[in-house]
Amino acid sequence: MNSNNQRSSVEASPHSSAVTHLLQSIASEEEALANLIRTEANKTSSFIGVECNFPSEPSTQDILTYNQGVIQFMDTMIMTQWLMLKKLNAITHIQSLHTKNQHEMENRDSEKISGLENWEYDNIDY
Repeated sequence: MNSNNQRSSVEASPHSSAVTHLLQSIASEEEALANLIRTEANKTSSFIGVECNFPSEPSTQDILTYNQGVIQFMDTMIMTQWLMLKKLNAITHIQSLHTKNQHEMENRDSEKISGLENWEYDNIDY
């Protein structure tokens, strides 16, 4: 495919391109969150130790402080996931509106064509 055809398809479908970019941004964000969660899990494994023996010998207060940090991290992850879900819902809504508008335009076009055909049969003698 040459670059003119690529430009034409992009120009012909800006809505599709926008939806694709939004979905790609959500996918990238999901990958970043997965990396953060994996890092947090590794950090927790190191804090607890392989045999759950707390190799750094933390005090009860250290454990409570660490636990509070994990809770804050999870709250942040949940909120981020919720925001991405809202983005996805918005994309779905936009896509359904676009599809509905396309169908309405197609129906109007077919009605116009049908009207022209009827006009032709009503007004032209063969």
